[in-house]
Amino acid sequence: MPDSIHRVFVTGASGKLGVPLCAALLQAGYAVVALRHRDPVGVPGVDEVVGDVSDAALVEELVSRSDAVLHLATCKEDREALIPVSVQGTFNLLEAAKRTAAPKRVVLASGDAVNGIYFTPQPVPIHEGLPLTAYPGYYPLSKVLEETLFQQYYHQERVPAVCLRMSWIHADDDILNHLTVAGEAFGVPAWNDLMSVEQRAAWGEERDAAVALRHPDGRPMRRHIVAVEDCVQAFLLALHTEGIEGQTFMIAMADAFDYEDAARYASERLGIGVLDLVDPAGRDFCIDTTKARYILGYQPRYDIRALIDQAVDFQRAGRPRRRRSAYQG
Repeated sequence: MPDSIHRVFVTGASGKLGVPLCAALLQAGYAVVALRHRDPVGVPGVDEVVGDVSDAALVEELVSRSDAVLHLATCKEDREALIPVSVQGTFNLLEAAKRTAAPKRVVLASGDAVNGIYFTPQPVPIHEGLPLTAYPGYYPLSKVLEETLFQQYYHQERVPAVCLRMSWIHADDDILNHLTVAGEAFGVPAWNDLMSVEQRAAWGEERDAAVALRHPDGRPMRRHIVAVEDCVQAFLLALHTEGIEGQTFMIAMADAFDYEDAARYASERLGIGVLDLVDPAGRDFCIDTTKARYILGYQPRYDIRALIDQAVDFQRAGRPRRRRSAYQG
C-alpha cells in the first residue's frame, strides 16, 4: 500500500500543522494538493486550491484524484463553523472517499480535547480506549464529531480511516507565550486571572516572569503537549504503516511536563524571574503514546526543554511568527 501513495490531498493546509506538513510531504517525495480557505500555504511546489470543505463537488473532485487524504480542516472555537466545516465538511470528505474508492488512507487530525484533558479528572494516563468525554466548547465537540464520523465510515463502509489524536500543538515561540507573564496569553489558564492585584502591578510587559503553576496544596501542575515537528512525523508514519485502518493513535511528547521545572528552565534561558501561581481548577494529565510508538514507530524528538530551547532561538533570530487563529490553542 505505501508504494501506491503518490498524490496526497491536505485540507486545512495553511494552519499551524498544515504548512510544515505540506513541506515535509514534498520533501518525502509526495505530490501535494492543498485546500485552503483563507491564508495561502506558501510552500513552493504545493498545488494550492482555494475553497471550502463544505463544497461537496469540489471535495469529491480533489479526493477522486488523490491516493491519500489528510484532513486538518476544523472549526476551532467557532460556533458558526461547527456544522458546515466539522460535520458537513468531514461528511463530504468521507462520502467522497467511499464513492470514489481512490484514497488508500484517510487520516484525521484529532485532538486530546476529546478526552477532557486539563479540565476533568484523569486518574490514569489518557489512552485510545478511554471514552470521549470532551470539555465544554465547540472545538472539543468538533473533534468528537469528526472522530465519530471517521470511525463509523471505517466500520460501515470500510473507508481506510485513521485518527491521530494529538496533544496541544506547539510551534514557533508558542511555549514561551504560554509560560511567561508578558507572553501573548497562549492557552489556558490565563495568568492574569490567577494573579493578585499586587502581582499584576509587579509583573507584566516591563518585568517578565516564567510561571510555575501549582495546585492549591503546592504540588507543581503537570500536563502534556507536543511539538508540531513530532505531529508531522506521526502523519508521515500514518501514511505508510500497513494495517492501521480503523485505529486511533495518541500523539504527544514522550512525557508530561512539570510547570515548576519548565518555569525554572525558561527563566534561566530568558534571564527572567519565576512567579508561583495557583490554579484551583486545573487537573494533571499525561498521555500514553505506547500504541503509536509500538505500531507506527513514533519517536517524539522534543521534550519540554528542547521545545523551550527552540522557542528561545526562534525569538532571538527575529523570525516572523505565523498568523494565529482566534482560538488560543
